[in-house]
Amino acid sequence: MSEEKTFEQEENSGFNRRQFLTAAGLVGVGVASTGLAACAPQSTSNGGNGNGSISSGSNNAAGGGDFVSTAQSEGILTWLPAEPEIADADIESEQSADIIVIGCGLSGTTAARSATEEGASVIVVEKSGTPAVSRSGEFAVIGGETMATWGRGDGYIDPDIIVDHEMNEMCYFPKRKILSTWAKGCGKVFDWYCAALPDLYICKNSADPLPTEYDCHLWPFFYPLPDWYDWRDEKLPTFPTSVSFNPSQAPVIQANWALAEQAGAQCLTGHFAELFIKDGDKVTGVYARNSETGRYVKLTANKSVILASGDYGSNRDLISYYTPEVILNDVPVMWMNMDVEGNPTNTGDGLKMGAWIGAAIQQRHAPMTHYMGDMGSVGTSPFLRLNLNGVRFMDEDAPGQQVQNQTESQPDRAFWTIFDANWPEQVPHFQPMHGSVNTVVDTPTPENYQIMGVNTFIMRDAVEKAAEGNNATIIKANSIDELLAQMPNMRDQAAAKASIERYNQMAKAGKDEDYNKVASRLFPIENPPYYAFESGMSAMLVCCGGLVSDEDCRVYDNDGNIIKGLYVAGNIQGSRYAVAYPIALKGISHSLCLFYGYTAGKNAVAGI
Repeated sequence: MSEEKTFEQEENSGFNRRQFLTAAGLVGVGVASTGLAACAPQSTSNGGNGNGSISSGSNNAAGGGDFVSTAQSEGILTWLPAEPEIADADIESEQSADIIVIGCGLSGTTAARSATEEGASVIVVEKSGTPAVSRSGEFAVIGGETMATWGRGDGYIDPDIIVDHEMNEMCYFPKRKILSTWAKGCGKVFDWYCAALPDLYICKNSADPLPTEYDCHLWPFFYPLPDWYDWRDEKLPTFPTSVSFNPSQAPVIQANWALAEQAGAQCLTGHFAELFIKDGDKVTGVYARNSETGRYVKLTANKSVILASGDYGSNRDLISYYTPEVILNDVPVMWMNMDVEGNPTNTGDGLKMGAWIGAAIQQRHAPMTHYMGDMGSVGTSPFLRLNLNGVRFMDEDAPGQQVQNQTESQPDRAFWTIFDANWPEQVPHFQPMHGSVNTVVDTPTPENYQIMGVNTFIMRDAVEKAAEGNNATIIKANSIDELLAQMPNMRDQAAAKASIERYNQMAKAGKDEDYNKVASRLFPIENPPYYAFESGMSAMLVCCGGLVSDEDCRVYDNDGNIIKGLYVAGNIQGSRYAVAYPIALKGISHSLCLFYGYTAGKNAVAGI
């Protein structure tokens, strides 16, 4: 069995939050920075895989605390276990192919198909029980023939505008060339991906019924856009670039794998890639443990190895080191894909393998933790939000990642969203934004239409239904006092009432003096009945931070040199995101995984 543990398993093993703070040197010294691991990696003497402890630094002479642990500042990778020692007697078989791909998720699957189209032989290593592993189905796509279905093809939006926005949203830490190459080529690659499933049904608009005779539908977000809306007028826009496969992308990714398999690719499921093989300064293969026998298959790459092993969101040691705020803020972790040994598949195998050969790991990793609101009704719609002290804390007209970022600094990391009976008249003024609704309808949408529980449409009776029964997610009252009285964790109801009154005054004056919320979405709360729902920390879906790379999917070592024979794609590919996940393009994660899986396959064969 794998030694990796989920967060929940770690908690049950006795390593609690207080112990983490003490071990990490974070008790009494303020906020810890994310990892500084660009130095040559070193593992701790005991293998560094015990409790993920990090040495603490002493306070400086000025009286402030150190912001990183001694281990981090010296580049000691406390999470890195000792490199496996694999003897000849441990090897049960040997195989070779032109390209060895590690991981058969979205990027690994598309890398395999892409490489076989170049005439290469391919072997894929996958630790789950099936190839072509996927989740969700949202993609941000810029241009291309498929997007032209909705008038959003080539030329609809200048890719450089989107790239500049994304770079600014991530404090200009990622490599711009990675994002710009994707933005200018992802439309064509998305067309290629969709073509693998010829009977894919493409919806004509966001309200198009979904014919049941099709296994998969491609659905556009926010089409057509409201007549009044122009994303260029928004402070924090959600670009109209996104689509979703419904009910999931599983039929499409499986069709892509089928094409790769027809071209000769094979997948070793239930095998765990554990150690790269090198010949001099070149990566030439990988050792993969067979879960059934416990012995290894030695896989030799005649040309190149593609690492597509995914993120590390279920590895507490790595989270503790690179994004300690996830643990400090009690952010829950959500992951559904499991390996054949019953553990999550996203345990950071690629980071370990990369560190053992001196691959550089990016700084400032980016947890994907965007807020989704009340998913059964209004989603993230920008109504008034008050923290548990009864204080307003942000311009509510912001995407989910920004909402999550602000929530992390609020008391108990929670807040209440409050609105009144006029919400159906207010919703159409909200921008088409990630997680928000902006169209009220009177007739049900098709049963299989709901995607992720939140989309542009909301039924007129949705709020009332959400406020009914023992499982109600929304509270309802005929007065503000009665509403606040139903909030047991509202620490200061008088302050909350004063905040509502101030908000109403500013709404009537048409100017938000506190947070500069756009006047067209600043509505007074004065028409009963009144509604509210509580929100807290959103789940982390993935943690984006990987091996330092470039737009050709090449990997760099700690001295800034290209590691020969190794390519990277998917969430193990570093240099794409930093600090926080950018939410302006719904589905950018899948889109980058797809594009760079395709790119890695081509380049690995060509040796670019």
